[in-house]
Amino acid sequence: MLFIKHVLFLLCLIGSKYFLVPPPSPSYSPASCNVTNYDLTFIYDDDEKAFKVHGLWPERCGECLTCGYPSCCATKNMSYVFPSDPKQVAFLNARWFNATTQEECFNKSNKSNKRVKGDVVPLFEHEFFKHASCTPFRQSASQFVQQVMRLYDAYYATHVENRCAGYKQLWLNLDCNFAYNNVTKCI
Repeated sequence: MLFIKHVLFLLCLIGSKYFLVPPPSPSYSPASCNVTNYDLTFIYDDDEKAFKVHGLWPERCGECLTCGYPSCCATKNMSYVFPSDPKQVAFLNARWFNATTQEECFNKSNKSNKRVKGDVVPLFEHEFFKHASCTPFRQSASQFVQQVMRLYDAYYATHVENRCAGYKQLWLNLDCNFAYNNVTKCI
């Protein structure tokens, strides 16, 4: 009887892993997005032995709950101006993961110094166009970083610091009002 219980338990684990969890959905680029929930994401900085902000990602749009996470939403009319507020600059320098990556959202020519898809850009600029473009903060990089700073202050000490030891990424799932959904992913 004990053997049967173990087999049934293992079948439940295997079944839930392979049959009950939907496969990850690819991202899509809607013209607008009524965000239903977000992921506040962090990358572990080996040099500083701490998690640093990677970005704030809309996880789903109310317009299509099965479409995967939205990205690069209507970026043609967006412009990027690096924040000038000293507190925001200090936050970006100290708390945002310092890296560069390839731009994914542009298909513009290089006239007027516009970015082209594939250009190497700072991670913050990439996050602004790829993810903030699908949020209410799409009009201003300064508004975007200000919201991330508020969330950092609200959640870092209680939900990020000293969590996910040995992992390289940490994601906090937030609802559409930026309240923590009690879901942390360690990747």
